[in-house]
Amino acid sequence: MKLLPLVELKDGLAPGQPLPWGVRDQRGNLLLGKGHLVGSEEMLQALLDRGVFVDAQEAANAAALAPVPAPAPSPLAGTPFERWDRLCANLAAVLSSPRERHFLQRVRDAALHVHALSEMNTDLLLFLILRQDHGQFEHYGTTHALHVACICSLLAQRLGWDADDRQRAIGAALTMNLAIIELQGRLACQTTPLTRRQREQIHEHPNQASMMLRAAGLDDEPWLSAVEDHHERHGGGGYPMGRLTPGTLSQLLRLTDQFTAKHSARATRPALPAQLAARQLFMENPGDPMAAMLIKAFGIYPPGCLVRLASAELGIVVRRGSSANAPMVATLTDAQGRALPAPRMRDSAQPAYAVQASVPEPATRLRIAPQALYPEALAL
Repeated sequence: MKLLPLVELKDGLAPGQPLPWGVRDQRGNLLLGKGHLVGSEEMLQALLDRGVFVDAQEAANAAALAPVPAPAPSPLAGTPFERWDRLCANLAAVLSSPRERHFLQRVRDAALHVHALSEMNTDLLLFLILRQDHGQFEHYGTTHALHVACICSLLAQRLGWDADDRQRAIGAALTMNLAIIELQGRLACQTTPLTRRQREQIHEHPNQASMMLRAAGLDDEPWLSAVEDHHERHGGGGYPMGRLTPGTLSQLLRLTDQFTAKHSARATRPALPAQLAARQLFMENPGDPMAAMLIKAFGIYPPGCLVRLASAELGIVVRRGSSANAPMVATLTDAQGRALPAPRMRDSAQPAYAVQASVPEPATRLRIAPQALYPEALAL
């Protein structure tokens, strides 16, 4: 019997999944049979640390019978709303299974879908990001990765990056927090201060994510470097290495990560109003041209934010206008504060409907179906 070290087959293992073959000691004696459930990450690591083996013939038979992943649905299949919902659901499964055999291919498939979404109606994409369901804190890690990836795709296009660099930016955005996806969800719900262990996990997650990607077979060094450095800052002061000159892609990730996080609520605070989020980003990164480009891409009043008009109507921005302070607005209430049966479109470039101020989200977040505000997208 020829034996293979288990570490050479670790890509076929995942917590919560059954063993695809038996696990043996160095003499070939069976320790755990095929189908035995690997109950936890700790159990998996214990098996790897113990130095156990697998029968080479059994491993080959299992590989031959392994199902080929079904072709990913076309990035253009369905309406933008259906594509967005499908991507959110699929991405959660992908990012939670970095040891899965086809993990990298599924990340690249997701990146293609992000690219396709960012090529559609940009205003609708920004609306979907800002109007996220802030009550689903436990899913924050996945939704945040998607939001950062979408914005990185838009900015990479503005920067004139070629298709390969744009896909690399999307992939890096999707995977930069791979080591703390679940922790991010817990922290979004957490109302107590960070523990020492949580601080350590946050500090180490760029390197850990890079190691996980390398273990999955990624050999794209610019992608890996961007993940490792996405919390570094020019001139130092970042982490985990305190680099002085991190690369351009890592800074695109850092700023987009920072900015989109400001638009997301936590159990301890609401989402920041768009103007305040932009002001904070500018103050935290004075003179940074990429930060300025990011703020410009969103606009002063980005789609999805609530505004009060000169007419005293409350509305929601649906499209950026010809100038940064004059978006198109769909009104939700009349001047007396009464809810409207259907939204009315207002051009805030007209003095009678000029935007007076952005409005914080009410305690009970307004639920507005995007299909009613973007009916043209249903025909795409």
